Formats: sequence, C-alpha cells, structure tokens
Amino acid sequence: MRCLFLAPIVLLAGCASTHVIQPQLSPASVEYSRAQRVEVTLDNFSFAPADLHLQAGRPIALVVTNAASGGHNFTAPEFFAAAQIMPGHADLVASGQLSLSGGQSVTVNLIPAAGTYRLTCTHLGHAVLGMTGTITVE
Repeated sequence: MRCLFLAPIVLLAGCASTHVIQPQLSPASVEYSRAQRVEVTLDNFSFAPADLHLQAGRPIALVVTNAASGGHNFTAPEFFAAAQIMPGHADLVASGQLSLSGGQSVTVNLIPAAGTYRLTCTHLGHAVLGMTGTITVE
C-alpha cells in the first residue's frame, strides 16, 4: 500500500527536473536588432499563447513575461538545445528553461531550428493544471 502512495510523488518529482543542455551559439554576424519579437506570457497555469509557431532559421527575440505573483518557468530543453542562441544569452537557457519570479520578464535572442517541441512549466503540479504547450518551427 505504501508503494501506491509513493508512486505519484516520485512521478511528480521527476517532472520538476531540469535538463542541462549545451547551447549552440549563433554567429556573431547575426543582426538581432532586426529580430522578430515573440512574446509569451506566463500566468497562473497557462502560457499565452500556448502554441508558438516560428520560422526556422529566422532570428527572434523571445520575450517571456511572468504575469503571476508566484514563480513559473518556460521549459523547452529540446527547443533550446536545437536553436542557435545569441552569445551572452546561452547561460540563460543552459538548464533548458527560463525560470521567472512573479512579475519578471526575460528576453532571449535565438535562431530556432525546425521541429516540434514540448513546452511546460515544471513547477510541481503546474503542467497537470494546464501549463503546457508546443513550439512548432517550420
């Protein structure tokens, strides 16, 4: 009986892990001043928009803002690992996520790679409550 009680706790704890990645750096010649601005708002148990559609190989300024009073994160390790990250911004995504306190905003300049990527908030129970999405890069 005790194993049945512990199983959900172990599963939920696994959801809170981070994935250390080795970010690829974009060439210094990329002109991020002309990058498309893509804004995502984190709120209580939602991403807005929850489904991002980006163009592969085109520089973007990903602006992630936490509109809630508590902490959230924008976790997409496969997306960040496949993208080329602006030098100086790689440390922001080295854990595969952007962690934001309430009211905080973070901008990451990057060049996305084609693919479909999972997006989630790994705070305990947030994904179960709906804080998930996808990033589609074509």
